[in-house]
Amino acid sequence: MSPHQTFTRIPLQVGSELRIRNTGELNVSNPTIEAAPALDAADAVLDYRFDPQTGEHVLRLVRPTARQRR
Repeated sequence: MSPHQTFTRIPLQVGSELRIRNTGELNVSNPTIEAAPALDAADAVLDYRFDPQTGEHVLRLVRPTARQRR
């Protein structure tokens, strides 16, 4: 993997659905984020990249849930 490849940052909340097509197209459903997803409102943040030459999808956890909400 080249260190110069770019990742797409994906904020997720509990209950989110992340769909990744074979082409690398992303679809995220965050049920409680009404406007543009905010990184500070996310329960977890993923970095994603797709390498079309190898067909490989790469996900990296950037920030997990830091605290439990009750």
